Amino acid sequence: MSDPAAAPDYAARSTATGPMTRTTAAWLAALLGWTLFLGSYDLRGGAGFEPIDAWVGQTAREMADAGRWLVPQFAGETRMQKSPGPYWAVIATGMVRGRPIDTISARIPNVILSALLVLTIFWLTRRVAGDRAAVFAGFAASSSALILWWSHRAASDIGLTAWTTLSLACLWVALECEPRGPKRTLLLLTGYLAAGVGMLWKMPMPLVVVGIPAVLHLIVHRRWSLLADRWHLAGLVLFALPWLPWALAVLLHEPNALQKWRVEFVDRYTGDLPNYAQQSYVGSFLLYFTPMLVYTLPYTLSLPAAISWAFRRREGLDQRAARFMLLWVGGLLVFFTASAGKEERYFLPAIPPLFVLLGVELSSLFDPARPRRVALVRLVTWKVWVVLPIALAVGGYFGLTTWWAQRGQYELAGWLDWDDVWPAFAVGGVLLYAGLAGAAWLYARGRISESFAALVVTMYVCWLWAWPKMVPLMLSQRPFIEFAQRLADPHVVPPGQRALLRNVGTHEPRVIWYSDLRFPRLIDQLELLAEQSGRRSLDYEKRRYGEEIVRRLESDEPVLLVASLADFWTLLTEAPPQLEAAGRPLPPLHLWIQSRYGRLDQQMVLFGNRPPAHGEPPLVLPEKQRRRLASLGSRWPLAVAPPPGEAAETPAEGAAPPVGEEAGP
Repeated sequence: MSDPAAAPDYAARSTATGPMTRTTAAWLAALLGWTLFLGSYDLRGGAGFEPIDAWVGQTAREMADAGRWLVPQFAGETRMQKSPGPYWAVIATGMVRGRPIDTISARIPNVILSALLVLTIFWLTRRVAGDRAAVFAGFAASSSALILWWSHRAASDIGLTAWTTLSLACLWVALECEPRGPKRTLLLLTGYLAAGVGMLWKMPMPLVVVGIPAVLHLIVHRRWSLLADRWHLAGLVLFALPWLPWALAVLLHEPNALQKWRVEFVDRYTGDLPNYAQQSYVGSFLLYFTPMLVYTLPYTLSLPAAISWAFRRREGLDQRAARFMLLWVGGLLVFFTASAGKEERYFLPAIPPLFVLLGVELSSLFDPARPRRVALVRLVTWKVWVVLPIALAVGGYFGLTTWWAQRGQYELAGWLDWDDVWPAFAVGGVLLYAGLAGAAWLYARGRISESFAALVVTMYVCWLWAWPKMVPLMLSQRPFIEFAQRLADPHVVPPGQRALLRNVGTHEPRVIWYSDLRFPRLIDQLELLAEQSGRRSLDYEKRRYGEEIVRRLESDEPVLLVASLADFWTLLTEAPPQLEAAGRPLPPLHLWIQSRYGRLDQQMVLFGNRPPAHGEPPLVLPEKQRRRLASLGSRWPLAVAPPPGEAAETPAEGAAPPVGEEAGP
């Protein structure tokens, strides 16, 4: 490979240095307008908050209410897991709106950041492949599953993606497209500053997301001479400016912050966190291909051809830039795959360069001047018309099974019945089929540009239908909303008793978000970390929590504990034999409320050492769990009942009675 440093001015590689034409500017305005419109569509509705959304929204809410912006707070506890950029953005949005933090305020920052990401993809593609490719890249990104979905979330991941993409785009254009001068310097410094803001959004990921592609470029393309620019020193200062003062202030304020960051940042990667203990399986090495395929929909089938542009020449395409996009994706793929702690959303920062390459491929595929093999086009069109209904049927099946799993087999009647669900899926399927089949027909008829427009419009229209009609069915948070509402009901937990509330283990953030009850954990997370000398152990934490729960239940002081049904089950099944072996009697235990909806792994309970004033309900369990509990012979006076719609079984002759049967329902 030749050394490009031999060229006197590498900026000659830029393909679009002049001002935009009116046509390109009009396309850019339309792109920005549609991205903002779709991103801000029905922000109050759609899917309920998932945990990663509730962590951001509730933390911002508590920081705003307390007027303390330095140290993040969640449920009255110090929350050191993340840097505060997303929280500050939500707080600022609430201040601009003049309203308390709500769902809309929590989502608006990601609407803006999604638009920034689309504009960055457009701009970077224009600089490395020209105006036409930029238009295709921009609209492909705007109509993709990535932007449509993540623009409606409150989580920090799309913000990290936007800032790191802007950083890498500015650094590339400054160092590889611009001649030396004020513009180059401004872009270089902007790249460093954007990476610093990314650190404020999700520390320390920009070190990796920006650093790996940059270092790979220096090594593979032998561009070491780029480091000779003295403005890099000023850039490092700008990089540190957004986040380093905050980090130092927090270290002075919270002595355990460094320990917590090491656990969150290092142990998360090595897999030493308890919640990643089960992730070391072979399939995890293929995990990150899923977001690569899903978030580029509906253009996923063009990915192989798009990636091949890193090795193919085309007039107007900066070949080295195309290879840099591949290094960007590949370097991050290797890094995240090597991590023991994996989540699909971690891969979002690696998706934008795929849209740059897709812009190149789509601008070629939908070029009216491109020679076409008519027979092949007709064959593909017929396959689309025939295979697409099958694919939609399979997708509908998985969507409906997801809905059924969310609905829960043992829920009370009257929520999301079949008659509420099938019309939403049917209309969505018809819209998607009509749009995609129509795009294929237009392409076959030689109306190439209209065919791509049909793809984009189809995604826009389907999203306008799916977000309010289909997504709430598949991703409803009804189990957590219902439990949170009852927990906040003054007739269930009187205001004078709310100070007794404690959480067993990690909070279920949706319960906190939807109730806005700010009760801490039974054991403070930073204190628990200090007890373990900064090294978390699942066995230690389970044992420590079990001991603390029993101690609180034995106390003369009243206590109310919020726990997942799984943790409550562990208490019911493991505590009695251990207490019996130690010669200790069972402490008092009374159930206050249990989730009425959702799968067993979604359900929550509230229990304590005093009976509730509203009467103690039975613990609702399916037959298998009831029999298991009865076989253990626990003597806690806890009534157990079948779920609605399941008849209570007749105990077999000689079988042990259900737990607490003598207490009655």
